[in-house]
Amino acid sequence: MRKELKTLPSFFATFCVCLLLAGCLSSEPIEEQKEESEWTATITSIIPESGDHPVVANIRLIETDSEQVVAFTEPLEGTFGIASLTTCDLVKENQCTFESYNLSGNETFTPVRVSYGNVGENNSSVWIISDIGILFPSNDKQGRVVLYDNNLQVSTTVIEGIGRTVCAEPGDFDGDGDIDLTLCEFGHDEGSISWIENNDGGWEQHVIDPRPGGIHAMPVDVDNDNDLDIVAILSQNVEEIMLYRNDGAGNFTSESLHYSNLTYFGMSGLRLTDLDNDGDEDIIFTNGDTMDFDTPAEINPNQLHGVAWLENDGLGKFTHHEITRNWGAYDTAFSDVDGDGDLDLIVICLQMDGQFPVDTTRTQIVVMERENSTWIRHNIETSAPHRMLTIEVVGDTLLVASHDPMEQGGDLFKLARLEILPI
Repeated sequence: MRKELKTLPSFFATFCVCLLLAGCLSSEPIEEQKEESEWTATITSIIPESGDHPVVANIRLIETDSEQVVAFTEPLEGTFGIASLTTCDLVKENQCTFESYNLSGNETFTPVRVSYGNVGENNSSVWIISDIGILFPSNDKQGRVVLYDNNLQVSTTVIEGIGRTVCAEPGDFDGDGDIDLTLCEFGHDEGSISWIENNDGGWEQHVIDPRPGGIHAMPVDVDNDNDLDIVAILSQNVEEIMLYRNDGAGNFTSESLHYSNLTYFGMSGLRLTDLDNDGDEDIIFTNGDTMDFDTPAEINPNQLHGVAWLENDGLGKFTHHEITRNWGAYDTAFSDVDGDGDLDLIVICLQMDGQFPVDTTRTQIVVMERENSTWIRHNIETSAPHRMLTIEVVGDTLLVASHDPMEQGGDLFKLARLEILPI
């Protein structure tokens, strides 16, 4: 989710000056990188097309109590869909049956993210839905977090009447044995990062950071002290990666891990993974939100936007490394594309028309092949805009979806399989 949703109906910031500013182009060099011949890719739809403009906000692979499922959200449709991988064949077109849910039965349900945890009645396992309330920019308080028990087909509301809500993830933050939730109240001019305490089925919000623009707030033990900290990414003029370090009892101290003093930096998302295979969780983040209306006219988005990672030393101290720059960098996935035993990085980029000159170089898919300490960049050629906002790895399969709220068109798909092939 992002801040671009300021005045246009989407949900979504001098080059010489930019080079001197921290956070636009880092003062450190990009990690050793070279470019080789382009790889090829194919995109195959796995859900029958409906002919409309798909607006998919998020795809996720989720482990339930008994199986793996794929979940994706369609906020303008007011639905989220779930398919069991026990019966779903992602390799064959139209061989996945997604159950579709609208928990309100009307247009007031606007889900953007789904997670799963033991936060239902009697600690039962339920779906956790982040309901943004209003997709486009607004200070109205219509956001909420909803729990849905698929077995009982009953939904309950954890919190409501808050700013536009985009992320709620489960974790025991106070060490009392039950599962609490993180909360990103993205809002507009007002918002917050919080955790919501589970008190025997009652819920109490604890604000950690009273600033808007929170996109993701992910539970993770960054310092190996056996409690869950929270790593968050904030956009909206904040443009910062934050660590909220837990003392084990739900008391958090705030640490800035990476800050850009450019209000149009365009933070867009983060992933947690052990990128360097040293046993701890690193942070990979993108900045590619291009609907920031204070972006200088002469800016080159292929120099401004991109992907970087924060290397964890195992004790929760992080070192910033640039990976690559590319217009509209929005989401990342990690897969051993070339089969050599290490994680390669796939970056998908959302590039909206009318934001930059028409002759601006457009690369929608970038593969960063990992070769020891070197990244080898491969640009994937595409014949039309795909408007991709979200990507997920499911086994050996990459899933992508289109996000076209402004109906700009292109080669669009509700859910598709992305295959990348080294030449």
